[in-house]
Amino acid sequence: MQSRSILQIVSGFKPSVDGMGDFARRLGDALWQSSQIRSHFLVYRTPDAPFDASEIVPNTLSYAAEPSPPAFIEEVDRLQQGHRFDCVLFHYGPYGYSRTGEPMDLVHEIQDLAEDTRILVFFHELYASGMPWKRAFWTNREQRESVARLLKLAEASFTSNGKYMQRLKRLGVSNGHLTKIPIFSNIGEPQRLRALSQRSRQLVIFGQLVTRLRLYREHRQALENICRKLRIQKVVDVGSGRSRHTPDSLAGAKVRSTGWMDEHQLSDLMADSVAGVVGYWPDVWEKSGVIAAYQAHALLPILVELEPRNIPAPTYLPYILADDISGLATVNGMVSDASMQQIADAAHNYYMIHQSVHRCAEVIAKSVTRRD
Repeated sequence: MQSRSILQIVSGFKPSVDGMGDFARRLGDALWQSSQIRSHFLVYRTPDAPFDASEIVPNTLSYAAEPSPPAFIEEVDRLQQGHRFDCVLFHYGPYGYSRTGEPMDLVHEIQDLAEDTRILVFFHELYASGMPWKRAFWTNREQRESVARLLKLAEASFTSNGKYMQRLKRLGVSNGHLTKIPIFSNIGEPQRLRALSQRSRQLVIFGQLVTRLRLYREHRQALENICRKLRIQKVVDVGSGRSRHTPDSLAGAKVRSTGWMDEHQLSDLMADSVAGVVGYWPDVWEKSGVIAAYQAHALLPILVELEPRNIPAPTYLPYILADDISGLATVNGMVSDASMQQIADAAHNYYMIHQSVHRCAEVIAKSVTRRD
């Protein structure tokens, strides 16, 4: 098989906490394993701590001299002088390359790059909105225009969920293929998984601190009901940041806050847990790396709706809503291990067929080699 190479542009990279960087790194590994496509990662923001590049061999990486569009394109020029890439895969989010949500200067550079280079774009996020007293209100127009320009220049575009697909199609400017690829697990996909009955009776609550605190503050009753119905003995609060507002216990189950965990520790934790809770929105569940991680580790995924939205959810949901937990209970008031296992298995099987990193790599590889 002929070896190819692509340039993946990302906002950040390990050891920094950066969702797009983690996604690109795992995708790069899968592209090499399945299609012999090498990746060079051009990282916009240099991490504070060094990274051992031997971890991603045969893939490679370099950094822009500083997080600015001129420094970025200077590094692109340097790379292209020494190597001809089959294409560029740009991982886009409006705040990934601009803390203030003003990405247009970088988009201009991508437009110039597209004049003699094939560009693929993965739209991880599109644009934000808000009330007039919020910055997002004033940057919304620039973010929308940035998306439109990228969509127009891209030979192929990807995004994770149906809602974003509809928004991109409504722009009516795409000149290339537009494909939906649900987000895969950024913390791995264990090959061997134990049945839930053989795991610790613990519940994982994983996500950003602001979301976890919102769950404890606004949805504590739902969390306690989950703990009672699933016979949870311990709750593990996982994610960067800690707060004195995290409860000590939920329905008698002690809550342990771990803070940030590396991907291997977090994978081991999930593989030994029976359920995981996430605060999210059903209509865009496919862009949640937390739900994907729960699916990949075959625990029972439980979603707490952060607020009601009158938007239809996708036809298939690989989780159970927190409000529906009680409906699974048997005459003794508890949810059986068999019922939990059935839902967990279905979510895991769906993930392996439609969402796994190798499924994503397969789709991306077709766009890389489309001109053959």
